[in-house]
Order: sequence, then structure tokens, then C-alpha cells
Amino acid sequence: MPTIKRETSLGANASANPLAGSQYEFLPFDAAIQFAAFVAPNGAVEATLFSGTDVLLEGSPLDEKALTEPIKINEDELVRDVAAAGERIGYTIRETAGAVGPTVVRTVLVITPL
Repeated sequence: MPTIKRETSLGANASANPLAGSQYEFLPFDAAIQFAAFVAPNGAVEATLFSGTDVLLEGSPLDEKALTEPIKINEDELVRDVAAAGERIGYTIRETAGAVGPTVVRTVLVITPL
């Protein structure tokens, strides 16, 4: 069961695609996916997630969580979906507050082959 963990630092009004270049950005097999993401306290970030043509999360603000706390996928998941082999898992994040310092986003994606 592949697990992708990312910690991404965003500057003011910046955006990123944390899964770009991942071996599992394009699924090699049919899979169930579980997704969780948090922004560090005092951060303001919106996330968009899609699987193939299915929009799973669109411009949604992420909840805050201390960076010292681990993400518990079964408790903290935002989205669960089933995706077909060859589908792209697209995930973009955008800092929305114009923060002076970097804003940190932590992401976990669990991929279970079906």
C-alpha cells in the first residue's frame, strides 16, 4: 500500500502541486485513495484535489494542525475515493493570506490497490 507524505512550504500568494513527479501521480492500477492535509497554525491555504475527471475538493480551506502532531489518516482524512488505473491524482495548494513568512502544508495520500 503506497503512502505519499509531503511537507510543502509556500510563500505569499504562491501555489504548488505537491504530487507533481510522483510515481503515483498517474495511478498504475485501480485503487482506493485516502487523502488528508493540514496547514501549520496561522496559515491560510486552499486545496483542490481531483482524480481523473472527478473533482473531489475544490478551493477548500485546509484546517490548521500543529506540525508536531502526526496526520492520522483514519481520523483526519478529508477525502476517500476509488480511482481507475491511468487516472491522474491532481492536487494543488494555494496560500491565500499573503503571509510574510513561509506557510507549511503537510499532506498524506494513501493508495490501496484494488
